Amino acid sequence: MYKKVFFFILIIFVNKLFYNNYYLLSKEKIDINKATLEELESLPGIGEKTAKNIIEYRERFGPFKSIDELEKVKGIGPKKLKILEKYLEVKDSSSFSFSGERVQKSLPIYYYKDERGTIHYTQFPEQVPQKYRNSLRVIK
Repeated sequence: MYKKVFFFILIIFVNKLFYNNYYLLSKEKIDINKATLEELESLPGIGEKTAKNIIEYRERFGPFKSIDELEKVKGIGPKKLKILEKYLEVKDSSSFSFSGERVQKSLPIYYYKDERGTIHYTQFPEQVPQKYRNSLRVIK
């Protein structure tokens, strides 16, 4: 009985150890602008609270422009940042959205006014009726 319980606990421990360090074992660096809570927690010196602070900072102020910007996050100082630099990278953040998903750069938005004075908005000028195409304007 004790052998089975010990074996079961050992399996759980090894599984958790491997899962938490999976990202550290891979050769790829983690993009700080797309990292999930689990990925951040797998980094050395980063617990659940600091990982949440990183995500909250990213959602509040937008994508990180450099790894050095992590120092502004509560719980990360110069020493911890020095350790994390080996595991993190900052990729292009021009197509970043706050939900953490990557999106295409947005299309321009056009508008025109019909004969009743109603303003219509579209991102697809080819779908505007022919008689209004000359009055199409781009919103800047």
